[in-house]
Amino acid sequence: MIIIVDPSTHKEDHRHHHRSSPIVHRQSTMAAASTARFRQPCYFLAHGSPMWIVSPEDNGPRALAALGKKILASGPNRPKSLLVVSAHWETDNGLKITTAAKHDLLYDYYGFPPEFYDVKYPADGDPLLADRASRLLKGAGFRVSEEKSRGLDHGVFTPLLYLFPGCEIPVVQLSLPVTRDPNDYFMIGKALAPLRDEGVLILGLGFILHNLRELFRAMRSGKPSGPPPDWTTDFAGRVRAAILESRTGEELQKALLATYDAPSYRMAAPSPEHYAPVLFAAGAGSEDKGTLVIDGWESLSSLFTNDSYRFGDDY
Repeated sequence: MIIIVDPSTHKEDHRHHHRSSPIVHRQSTMAAASTARFRQPCYFLAHGSPMWIVSPEDNGPRALAALGKKILASGPNRPKSLLVVSAHWETDNGLKITTAAKHDLLYDYYGFPPEFYDVKYPADGDPLLADRASRLLKGAGFRVSEEKSRGLDHGVFTPLLYLFPGCEIPVVQLSLPVTRDPNDYFMIGKALAPLRDEGVLILGLGFILHNLRELFRAMRSGKPSGPPPDWTTDFAGRVRAAILESRTGEELQKALLATYDAPSYRMAAPSPEHYAPVLFAAGAGSEDKGTLVIDGWESLSSLFTNDSYRFGDDY
């Protein structure tokens, strides 16, 4: 089955790869009081394809289900809310953040059987968290506006179906910026790092490898799950080394930005949005050591790795 994502729901406004000049907003000097003793980790997680919706026994869904059970069973360390970015929401002219008290879903794919459009995930939102996150981002120089009606896209609800199947934790989604500077992703995450001390679990949801052109070519040839090509193992290995071998936040930042100069990057990420959540999660967790928590190749195709990382302490 060919996986097709509707590009009209993937981005908002016009996709000109320019960097909008951030407008610095004044922020109150009064920070929100910390409500959690445990500093929440943050994660980059491979969000999977829509096929995961009907494939609970695949390695990716099983790994997410195990992780979610651990988080939900963490007692007083259990997060009170989630703040997520997905590869499937980019905006020009500033960031947007969901402020709804209850989320609908955005079925941003087409050509699938009816059951893919029957899935429900009625997660609560968290308007107070949205306001707190907005103030942190504005204080760091980013423009942010509220989004009242957009549903959670499949880059969010597909992994959450397995992580938290009972919609146990409220969700706020932040858009990614359309930008030529990948450091923006890192700095957005870094601006939100204080939320980790307030009981908020930060998730970046994407894929380290995401080349649909090569996927379709492999599918046409009848070999979507052959041995991984050299460019896949090279780029995934560079990312793994950048995260696992960096000792400080500055080292991590430099090492991840250096991956954009690798020859294999152009094949691994022909467009930037699926790799961007790695930088976002690393920025939010840059004060902590990165750990590989899920690895292996996607069952659909060896062109995709499920490599996923945690920054911070385990539950």
